[in-house]
Amino acid sequence: MYKSFFLIQKDFILLRKFLMLLIPFFIFIAYSNYHSFSLFTVMPPMLLLISSCSMDTQQMTQRFLVNLPVRRQELVRAKYFSILPYALVGLAATSFTYLLIIVTGKAVTPHFWQEVGIALSIFPLLAMLYLPIHYWLGAKGAQVVNLVFMMIVMFGPNVFSFLIQWIPDVNRWLSFGVKGTLIPFIILGLAYVFLLSCSYIISLRIFVRKDL
Repeated sequence: MYKSFFLIQKDFILLRKFLMLLIPFFIFIAYSNYHSFSLFTVMPPMLLLISSCSMDTQQMTQRFLVNLPVRRQELVRAKYFSILPYALVGLAATSFTYLLIIVTGKAVTPHFWQEVGIALSIFPLLAMLYLPIHYWLGAKGAQVVNLVFMMIVMFGPNVFSFLIQWIPDVNRWLSFGVKGTLIPFIILGLAYVFLLSCSYIISLRIFVRKDL
């Protein structure tokens, strides 16, 4: 477990210059779309994940690490554990933008934090799709895969905002929150964990058999 911490720390060291560009860019984009900027919370963590995987591929970091006393299982596990700190970066950037918007006198939607929660829950779903594809295609298809997921990150919030406006049930849930039985949400939570576990197992099997 402690090796995963250092591997995640390694990713943040490699990403420090990218972070210095990403956060101001995100704040600008979010502030420009202040009426629905909470949905952009997924942007920073997903771009961080894509960039960390791209840097590993370009700099052949994985080839170097497997020659050290680091198992391939630990490399894959660290990528999945990095979902949490990346999500926290997105939450911190969104919270800062929220304070900036409030200070400048602009209004945000009344169900702001529900939208943030939805956006943060979407990020692991995107990550569980992206990581197995990343390990499967590697450097050969990295550019195409990264482009597709970047397009999803860029245009996804606008699509979701449109769906919120046109689907009454989603609007009603955001307005009034969770009421009644929690059983459906418990089932969804268990399914969520199950899908993440399946994604991890698939990524691990692909990476273990891969020739670096």
